[in-house]
Amino acid sequence: MARPPLDPEQRRTKYLRVRLTPAEKRDVERAAEEVGVTVAEYARAMLTGKKPKAKSRRDRAMTALLYELSSIATNLGQLADATGEDIYRQWAQYIGGQLVERVSRRDGIADLVEEHLPEINTAGHWVNSLAHRANMGKDFDIYEARDALLAVQKAVQPVHAIVSQPAPTKTEPDTNGDAV
Repeated sequence: MARPPLDPEQRRTKYLRVRLTPAEKRDVERAAEEVGVTVAEYARAMLTGKKPKAKSRRDRAMTALLYELSSIATNLGQLADATGEDIYRQWAQYIGGQLVERVSRRDGIADLVEEHLPEINTAGHWVNSLAHRANMGKDFDIYEARDALLAVQKAVQPVHAIVSQPAPTKTEPDTNGDAV
């Protein structure tokens, strides 16, 4: 179901161009990253006098992971449509459904997520590139699509492994060695 349209006064339709030195731009990007928001969100908040509240390391890691998993699932669904191969749809449903649900319910995995996020992101970009080509009607190598799926499977395997185990109880350490 689509999101209801915003009131015209709530839509962000106006642009403000600002010139920065390379050092100033790096400072703004670093500050936005530290609080876990986009540069646009950070700049908007600062310009309107609402200093953005810092997100916890866990929240930043989990938000990034959930974004990556959702993107991968969408792109695998597009590959399923383009190729007619049901294996891509099955993986899209698993990653975008079961894995996202398990990750969302699990605490104490931020270190694992941060460690494997670059590999998940790289595999996600690969699948995105293939889905983009397929959506544009361009030829792509079906073997490359298979290899991209294998890369996704390998990248999400550590996350799958940890969320498939029973969650630690409140008195035993989690997989990071921290008490839960």
